[in-house]
Amino acid sequence: MPPQTERQIRKIEQKQKLLVEAARKLFSTKGYAGTTIDDIVNEADMAKVTFYAYFKSKEEIALRIRTVCTEECLEYTDTLLAKNLTPAQMIEAVIADIAEWTEQNWRLLDVFCAQRFSPLLERSSVTECRPEPMVICLSAIIRRGQEAGEYRKDIDDMKVAHLLDLAILCEQYYWMQSGRSDRQSLETKLKECFDFALNGILDRSSIASRN
Repeated sequence: MPPQTERQIRKIEQKQKLLVEAARKLFSTKGYAGTTIDDIVNEADMAKVTFYAYFKSKEEIALRIRTVCTEECLEYTDTLLAKNLTPAQMIEAVIADIAEWTEQNWRLLDVFCAQRFSPLLERSSVTECRPEPMVICLSAIIRRGQEAGEYRKDIDDMKVAHLLDLAILCEQYYWMQSGRSDRQSLETKLKECFDFALNGILDRSSIASRN
């Protein structure tokens, strides 16, 4: 079979992109369970056989969507770091952006939660553990705070970032499952997560009064 030309490769990539964009739109509006492969190909204006030329199942295209979102998150982190903000300003921006994304993509979040935690039930199938993109973003913020002398340098930035990432995900999921109230309520809970992760559980006023 002759090798594919650059034009053919671009055509394949474009078709895959259109299918992924169609699936992402439908998952965000109708939910994962409410979307069929027929829905996706109709939205992308393609034949069903074209879908199966690139993806084996709805699950596989959902994984591709998560990969795309991962790439977007890493690009977001690079952009955030390039702005040369203070750690506090970075946290404020991240909280607002997480809340906005969650409000707009809560159905997609449900899909990602299932993808993220299902492998934990099948540890034998997990060959490697890669940091979540949000963990990488949070770790970068913590390191900047350490470099600026604002955060303790004797803590492991990745461990704190992992714990904070899980706390954020729990708040996102709870907000989604409890009726999706206003975005401000989610931002408030996210601020509490950051405050707890970065300030700990010590009652400093109590310590000061004892001294």
